[in-house]
Amino acid sequence: MSKIKHIFSDLDGTLLDDSGKISLRTQAVVKSCGIPFTLVSARTPQAMMALIEELSLYTPQIAFNGGLIFNREQILAQYPLDFPTAKQLIQKFKIQFPEINLSIYTLENWYIERSDKDIEQEMQYTPQKPVLTDFEVLLAEPLKIFKILLIIPDTRRLVEVQKNLKYLEKQNVIVQKTWESYLEITSISAQKSYAIKKIADDKHLKNSELAAFGDNYNDLAMLKEVGLPIVMGNAPEEIKKIGKFVTKSNEEDGVAVGIEHYIL
Repeated sequence: MSKIKHIFSDLDGTLLDDSGKISLRTQAVVKSCGIPFTLVSARTPQAMMALIEELSLYTPQIAFNGGLIFNREQILAQYPLDFPTAKQLIQKFKIQFPEINLSIYTLENWYIERSDKDIEQEMQYTPQKPVLTDFEVLLAEPLKIFKILLIIPDTRRLVEVQKNLKYLEKQNVIVQKTWESYLEITSISAQKSYAIKKIADDKHLKNSELAAFGDNYNDLAMLKEVGLPIVMGNAPEEIKKIGKFVTKSNEEDGVAVGIEHYIL
């Protein structure tokens, strides 16, 4: 087996425990393993910075599901939504799904039109605070939008909306379920697997020199992109079948165990 030269890891349900923290053991292993480590997340860069600092990471990081590749100093690549398309979608969603609370994410801000219990719950998982605004006013001028978030707690309704949005694939837009109640809309170019490939290509790394940790369906393409996919013990059985190895759960330091047992 080739020596692993870069590790990629999902956050929620993978690197983070159920309280949203990185255990001391996992911190120690990531810092001491000597292998470049990239966080791969649907989160904004601001919501990732505390974790990046906690792990003392200086390597490229992936935000917005692959819509942004950045390090502490600069943006390395960015794939926002086409603005006219994003504006049209937001206007359409407000008419088609008036009961669903929409969020708009730019590089700097998280915008909402109203707050509710779903927004308050999301605020528990990110240090970023939403900006209350009128979307019509916000979208009057071109804006670099990286992500549109629909929070839909009703599982049946979420599946229904996701099917309803299938047509967007023809508009260079991708709709992904990233959490149990989240549908996230990004550019078709904003995919975890694409971002991993770009980082690997820039560093002239082969597929066999890459490892990734993931736990859910939105990690599938990422896990298939690397030579050493390691799946968390808390993942669904269907995802576990993709892994070369299955490590412990996110509550049992699964990433640390995976690095120690299968990479080092």
